[in-house]
Amino acid sequence: MENLNNKGKLVIGSLLVGALIGASVGVLFAPHKGKKTRKNIANSVKNSASKFKQEVSEDGQYLKDKAMSFEHLLEDKISKAGTSFKDKANELLHSGSDHQMNKK
Repeated sequence: MENLNNKGKLVIGSLLVGALIGASVGVLFAPHKGKKTRKNIANSVKNSASKFKQEVSEDGQYLKDKAMSFEHLLEDKISKAGTSFKDKANELLHSGSDHQMNKK
């Protein structure tokens, strides 16, 4: 069991070292100076956030529209079921009273 823990620690340590080396090489060979790179990163993050907000808003509206459509569908089905139930109950009531009258 301890051997497995050591392997896990080795893998995590290797990943961290690899990430640090990759980040260092990326900074050293970046096509722009640090200030410009940071500005590009910030603009990219802002654009991505803006696109994400727009997509969430559109998806939210889509989901809201679907929920409203489903709500109307359910209301219609419940209304029809209620009417059908009411009709059946009246039919049974009348057939029962007709049956009672025929017995007398």
